[in-house]
Amino acid sequence: MKRNKLIIAIILLAGILRLFMLSKFPAGLNADEAALGYNAWSLIETGKDEHSVSWPLVFRSFDDYKPPLYVYLALPFVKAMGLSVTSVRLPSALLGTISVYILFLLVKHLFPEKRKSFLPELSAFILAISPWHLQFSRGGWEVNVATFFILMALLFLYKSFENTKHLFVFVISAVLSLYTYHSARVITPALILVFSIIYFKEIKSFFAKSNFKRTILAIIFTVVLALPIAFQMLSKEGQSRFSGVSIFSDPGPAWQSTNFRIEHQNDSLFVKLVHNKFLSYAMRFVQNYQSHFSPDFQFIDGDAIPRSRVPEMGENLLFFLPFFVLGFLYVIKFDTPGKKTILSWLFISPLAAALTYQSPHALRAENMSVPFSVIIAIGLIETCLFVKKYAKKLLPALLTFVILGTVYGFGRYLHMYYIHYPKELPIAWQYGFEQIAVYTKANYEKYDHIIISDRYDQPYILIAFFTKYPPEKLQKEIVMSSPDKYGFSTGRKLDKYEFRAINYEQDKNIPNALIVSADEKVDDTKIINTVKSLSGEVMYKFISTK
Repeated sequence: MKRNKLIIAIILLAGILRLFMLSKFPAGLNADEAALGYNAWSLIETGKDEHSVSWPLVFRSFDDYKPPLYVYLALPFVKAMGLSVTSVRLPSALLGTISVYILFLLVKHLFPEKRKSFLPELSAFILAISPWHLQFSRGGWEVNVATFFILMALLFLYKSFENTKHLFVFVISAVLSLYTYHSARVITPALILVFSIIYFKEIKSFFAKSNFKRTILAIIFTVVLALPIAFQMLSKEGQSRFSGVSIFSDPGPAWQSTNFRIEHQNDSLFVKLVHNKFLSYAMRFVQNYQSHFSPDFQFIDGDAIPRSRVPEMGENLLFFLPFFVLGFLYVIKFDTPGKKTILSWLFISPLAAALTYQSPHALRAENMSVPFSVIIAIGLIETCLFVKKYAKKLLPALLTFVILGTVYGFGRYLHMYYIHYPKELPIAWQYGFEQIAVYTKANYEKYDHIIISDRYDQPYILIAFFTKYPPEKLQKEIVMSSPDKYGFSTGRKLDKYEFRAINYEQDKNIPNALIVSADEKVDDTKIINTVKSLSGEVMYKFISTK
């Protein structure tokens, strides 16, 4: 009974941390969140997405071809609550909370010999307070929902050993992860394959005479559900998305190998074997992969991308670094299938991120927060058990140290997240576009042109979101740019709205225009309004050419 109360308390804590002031923190709304929410609203209003496609299985959006599930998960929230920051973020926040409980159940199955040591509860607690998992639970992030479905898939695959009726929940969860985020299309199959090898004897029982019919039905069900994904991945759009973000879109490794070959006086077979683009890209992949395990990324500075980290914080709490190291050493000593599963997950988790040109990448490797949480929990528990066995008198001091260190480390994280993050990195979440939308909508009829700087990511969808621009009008009026070198496009024109770089010396001559500049040079004496960050710095300037 006490343990039931403990896990309930942990889930409540996870919920509070993910739902508290969700519309205000993170401050602002990023373009991907706006696209997910606006397309859900567009479907509600018109039955079509922003590009006039009826109920799509892939959303063109910025020509990044988003998987569809998050939009459909957000749809009932947008329907019930209207188009808002909260309605867009709730699916991720709620499923992030439930993920904490799913991890608790999964660890109970993976480490049945460790149940008495509170490993399931502690693993859930570590995930509940994980800066990495919290960061992506509090935004409208598809990857966080994919992590939830990956957890569900592994849990119900394990439960299928007891009763194959659970195979259908496993199949649905695994396939839904593929419909949620691109990286899951690498991680989910790899995890399932390794899990099946580890538990090969149990998997064999699926094909016993008593289970054979149900197993075949589950396989057929999988193929039917996954076929659209397979066709989409093989399509021009699917290949465009991968080529736009893959390491092969970065010409650096190819140039490097070419330069090395030029430095030789001949282009012999030996030179070609030593210096070639295949080897260069393989080395880049290895560099990308190992960068996700660096202490700097994991525990000190975190991701270089501002929206994926909090200032002066790693993806995990620094206090947990020694316990992760100890936990990893302890796990290696274990001789259980659970150990093999967690270690496999740890090493598989950055694979998708390592295939892209930005590394380390906290977003694409977010599922890595799960094995990290379990290994940290193992390190904490095994350290306490060791001290209890060999220096029992020191156990109260160790427990006090762990509690105080955790409280201080996590308290500092919350302080940085709620106080300094919105002031130090307002651009990370494109703060200010709601204020721009309010002002331009109120003054819409006064101007013939409203020119908004495209200095920051995809301003058209943020204006559409915050002005609640009618989807039926947007579908007819939106003018998209040609794809850039990475394959991405953006909205350039929407009725009176124009989204482009500000050239004030030219733009000031446009009659009856409202210019909204970011950091472009303008005549400060002509400013009629500004948008300031939460630290009081001017972020956007409004100039009228009337």
